Amino acid sequence: MRLLWLVAVLVAASAPRARACAGCSNPNLPQAGFTAEGLAPGKFQLGAQLSFAALRVVHESRCPEIGPVCALRDEPPQLHDQAINLAELRILARYGLTRNWSLEAQLPVKLINTSIQYRRLNGTLYEPNFVGIHHRDETLAGVMDPWLMARFEAEARAWRLGGRLGLTLPIGRTVEDPFAAGERGEEHQHFQFGTGTVNPLLGLDATRATGPVRWSAYALAQPIVAENRHGFRAGHRLAAGLSALVETPWPVVVPGVTIDVIHEEAERWQGVIQQDGNLGRTDLLAGLTAVVRTGPGNLMLAVRTPVYQRIVGGQVSYPVIATLGWQ
Repeated sequence: MRLLWLVAVLVAASAPRARACAGCSNPNLPQAGFTAEGLAPGKFQLGAQLSFAALRVVHESRCPEIGPVCALRDEPPQLHDQAINLAELRILARYGLTRNWSLEAQLPVKLINTSIQYRRLNGTLYEPNFVGIHHRDETLAGVMDPWLMARFEAEARAWRLGGRLGLTLPIGRTVEDPFAAGERGEEHQHFQFGTGTVNPLLGLDATRATGPVRWSAYALAQPIVAENRHGFRAGHRLAAGLSALVETPWPVVVPGVTIDVIHEEAERWQGVIQQDGNLGRTDLLAGLTAVVRTGPGNLMLAVRTPVYQRIVGGQVSYPVIATLGWQ
């Protein structure tokens, strides 16, 4: 346990600052897929998963993008020093229908806390005497788009194979086009909690035990099929990963390692890819996990960090993602 948190602290301290407008890119926590054990007919399973990431972004802003004050005077260039804390809670539920079929649901809730400091280009703090339209100190919370899925699973020799088919419901709060509002010099919001459309979910997973090691693999796709009523269309999201849990002489704690590949394509507003928006990214995440068997359920701890990132346009990166789960 101490080793996991030591790794998280060291990686966070050594991570470079990203130089992009983090709030403008509407950052999401990379959502890894998951595997599931068999569930008998009539049985109900409940779980929860809490993930957290902290990031700091410094980007340069000049007139006219600073805002309406530029029409009154030539405002000097400034640095926007932005801190963003993202937390996501996912409540998970499964119900067994038959030996091979079950229903699954996920209810995600997001919390965003952001603060902003203004600096001159030499790094000294600066308190503007005008109202900024891009950033503000605020805390936002809301339900994201729920997931509903049907799962089929079967055993094939030493393998347990599973497949999921489902959809997302457009429950999460969305915003009007922030780039259009910015061009009009109006205060606007980039953070949003959903896509505003119904989108399909497709998933495959497999597990197998070889000696003391239990291997799991998954692939998850979330295609975005349409734009919402505000003209927003999120990018397609894909994820795949492999994990290994190792049984030890101490059966209460089961350590493990994970590797995940997360890909997100560019988002669009009114059919246009905005250069300050989410331009797409691919992350390769390596992680350490520990499952603690508590009797009626399992407690899971995980720390993931990117070992490779391809971020179009230099958007914000996540140095560490910490997750606490129970099932």
